[in-house]
Order: sequence, then structure tokens, then C-alpha cells
Amino acid sequence: MTIARTLFGAAALAVLAVLASPAMGADFPDGKPVRIIVPTGVGSGTDLTARQIAASMGKAWNVPVVVENKAGASGMIGTESVAKATPDGHTLLATYAQHYTNQLVMKTPYDAVEDFEPVARVANSALVISVSTNSPYKTLGDVIDAARKKPGIITYGSSGNGTTSHLAATLFEDMTKVKLSHIPYKAPGQVALDAASGQIDLSFNGMSTVLPLIKGGRLRPLAVTTLQRSQSLPDVPTVAEAGYPGYETASPIWIFVPRGTPQAVVGKLSAGITAAARTTEFKDLCQQQGLEVDIQDAATAKAAGPGELEKWRKLMSAAGAAKN
Repeated sequence: MTIARTLFGAAALAVLAVLASPAMGADFPDGKPVRIIVPTGVGSGTDLTARQIAASMGKAWNVPVVVENKAGASGMIGTESVAKATPDGHTLLATYAQHYTNQLVMKTPYDAVEDFEPVARVANSALVISVSTNSPYKTLGDVIDAARKKPGIITYGSSGNGTTSHLAATLFEDMTKVKLSHIPYKAPGQVALDAASGQIDLSFNGMSTVLPLIKGGRLRPLAVTTLQRSQSLPDVPTVAEAGYPGYETASPIWIFVPRGTPQAVVGKLSAGITAAARTTEFKDLCQQQGLEVDIQDAATAKAAGPGELEKWRKLMSAAGAAKN
């Protein structure tokens, strides 16, 4: 009888927990602060969009919504911290394509699909290949010619191994048949600054990071990595236009929570974030930073997740960057 009662009691508690979950989701965030972890440095497109969304959500929900930058290890430090966080909706991850590409080039302490629950997709970012305005390279053709004459002489910076900027460069090397020297950084902002000062030859970087330096006359854009020209830099050609049709590397920006977060909470977060992404303030930010507003709710982003991983796997394999 004692065992039966114990088993019945445990089963009843489990049922009550399941039944309580939607109610808990309805009360979310219950006045508690919400953290959005950004696994890159301050000033990246991911960081800026996360901050705008945090401001809108905090105002709408009347709770503190704060952004924390946890850069390092190609974004794995911040990403792992979210994977291990309590799945209650109070810790989110704002990230970009490195979320999927990291595990294709190195061992990660998490699985990009299995350990996270997609909440929303909010924007899409082109990358820019740029040089210092004092650089002798005036066009992308100049870079390619110099690299073919002296393989490895041209240096480029990326946000780290396995990041979108690294992938963009390796794909560029593969399609143009040149050899560049890779210098990985912890933060995209430092890549842009070192390129502007001439410490490295090329910057493969997100539009939002380099656009202020381009407008300030410190960086010269040579090409963008999308198939279409950017509205922010309409006079800058695409890599495809420079003679390499089919070249494309762009990075969406997503919001995730740890796997196991109640679906009622995911739904409320998704509604709040997509609403924030539709505001005039968010659209204005994207226009200023060279980003395209690109909204998906939780269900759409979740359905696309496995295909997203496979898309990057194919790109990295073509560029010779994927692990064996």
C-alpha cells in the first residue's frame, strides 16, 4: 500500500506539473528580469538588434530586459551559458549563423538544434569585404591579383574560427583560388578597427560593424557578400558581380531559449519579440545598420532549424572548412 501510494503521489505530482505549465506561462515573466545573452562583443549587428528588442520588450512588459555580452571562443562561451541556463524563459540567446557553423568546424559543448528552442528570427545581415582607405587595394580584383602573385601575403581578420566571417573568407578563397592568412579575433569590432588602421589587410565583417567606419572614411568597402547589393551601400558591388557568380554568405539573427522551456513561455516570448521587430524603431535601426528586417515566429524558425544546419554544412563543405 505504501509503495502504491508513493507511486500514485509521484504520478499525481507529474500531472500537476504539466497542468501548471500553461498557467505559469500565462503569468510569464511574472515581474522577473529577462536576460538576453549575446555571444559577441558590443556593437555587432546581433548586439544592436538585441538591445532594441530588449528596450521594446521591457517597455511593453514593464520588466527589466537586459543584454549581456559574453564573447569568446567563437561565441561558444555565451551560447553554452544559455544552453545550461534554467529553461524558464528568463535567459535568452541572440545569435547569428555561428550558432550553427561552430559545431561544423569544432567540438562544441552543446548541439545547435537539440539543446535550444527557437523563439524568433528578426533580421538578416550581409557581410562586407573592406580595407583601410590607405590600402593599395582599390577593388576586389586588386586583392585577388596580389594574393595570386604571393599566396598568404594578404591577411584578413574574422570573428573567430567557424563564424560567418570566417566562412565568408574561406568560401571566397575557394571560389577565387587564392590563399589568404587568417587572423581570428574574439570580437568583430576589433577586426574592423585593425583593418582601418592597416594592421590587417582585409576585414570580413557584418554590415553594422563596419558601416560607421565606412561612413567615417576609415574603411573602403570592396564588395558585399549577398547576391543583391545592399541598400546601405548601393554603389558597392557584390562578390558575384566582381566575377564569381553564385557566391553568397549572409547571416540571419535569431533568438533562442534553452530546450525544455515551456511552450506557453516560448509562445509569449515569440509574440513579444516579433512585435518588437515590427516597430518603427527596430526598422529604423536595421536601415541604419545595413540589416534587413526578416521576421519568423517560433514555429517557423523551429521548422527551419534542421535545414538551416544542413545549409551551412553544405556551404562549409564547399569551402573546405567543415570538420571531418
